[in-house]
Amino acid sequence: MKADNVNLQGILNSPNRYIIPIFQRYYSWGKREWSQLWDNLMELQYGSQNPGEGHIETHFMGALVFVPDRRPEYSMPTYQVIDGQQRLITLSILMCALRNTARAAGYEELAAEINDTLLVHPYKQKDERYRIFPRQRDRDEYLAIVEHRSLGKNRNHLTEALIWFVRRLESLGHEGNLTEEELRTFFDQTRVGLDFVYITLDEENPYRIFKSLNSTGMNLNEADLIRNFMLMSAGTGTADQDKFDDSHWRPLEAKFEDDEGILNSREFSIFFRDFLMSAGRYIPLSSTFFHFEKTYSGAKFNPRPLTKELQTWADYYNMIRGLVPHDSKTINRALHKLRRLNNAAAWPLLMRLLAMESAGDLSATEFEKSANLIDRFARQMIENESTARSLGRWLAISCKHIGDAPVKNLTVYFQERGYSV
Repeated sequence: MKADNVNLQGILNSPNRYIIPIFQRYYSWGKREWSQLWDNLMELQYGSQNPGEGHIETHFMGALVFVPDRRPEYSMPTYQVIDGQQRLITLSILMCALRNTARAAGYEELAAEINDTLLVHPYKQKDERYRIFPRQRDRDEYLAIVEHRSLGKNRNHLTEALIWFVRRLESLGHEGNLTEEELRTFFDQTRVGLDFVYITLDEENPYRIFKSLNSTGMNLNEADLIRNFMLMSAGTGTADQDKFDDSHWRPLEAKFEDDEGILNSREFSIFFRDFLMSAGRYIPLSSTFFHFEKTYSGAKFNPRPLTKELQTWADYYNMIRGLVPHDSKTINRALHKLRRLNNAAAWPLLMRLLAMESAGDLSATEFEKSANLIDRFARQMIENESTARSLGRWLAISCKHIGDAPVKNLTVYFQERGYSV
């Protein structure tokens, strides 16, 4: 391991190139994080009341962790970003906002300096032109921002960050007008005043390091960890992983996005837990990834068929949530009745029953009868405070007892536990 103290200029104004690996989460910073960064920058600009000549305040931005990527096709020093991608991408977008502001004001020389020293390698071609190269789904938008071209209707979270920083820069000037000296001062303070600990780890497996860092507190949820596991299982090359992400994983994630395309990561994590519990075992939410990896690890594991299966089960999950209707009015009526109970403990069992109905092993009438049994059992357990906490566990375990006659077997299972259904 090698560690150095480096400012932003030392990181970006270098012969290096920084790639965001496939197992990193997508860009997720929002107004709260942008505002905190902006406050830090304002302290740099105005923190010293009587600075000496040439004096620049500094602000510590934490540690950045990199692993060298020594693939022979790279003609320049290339590093995978293991920790720090949110900060690096945000600061890069801030530099784009500063460049755009300078260019709009007619300060072309300053705009070119920002662009060519911190955003691109002006004498490199294709992907190597970009000092920071994000992962696939952030890539088009980020590169459009760096190249100062419009994405039209495809604008997303990164563009929101650009607009936010442009507006903050405009607020610094008198009536929205910033002088070249003011912009130059902001540029100098930012590139020289933001300090980092630059850590380089010489390790062959960046993903192993990433998992280790996550275990010590990086904020990844269960769905993030499962996605990473599936992507790393899809192939060792970036092209294979990107193709899997685009053709298989993206359609699955889309089933848990809102109208604005924002993924509900918590609901996605709960879905994986319920999918695993439909096999008949109770799993705490915090152990979802552990059980998922344990279930599907192996040299011959192919994530593609499993992802197709997960897409189908996600449709069942969304039927239960009321987001997607079933073709059968009888089944829709039964699901609506259970939703009024407002208890998600039955969802693994309901997914199992919907899978049986889809396969032709259960009629719509039998599904409704099974759902009524679940409803009565759950209501009795909820009324009994001493056993209410066991509801999720008992319903999960019931998944392995339904066999090929759910109505009969569920009746027996619930009665054996002392409940009249």
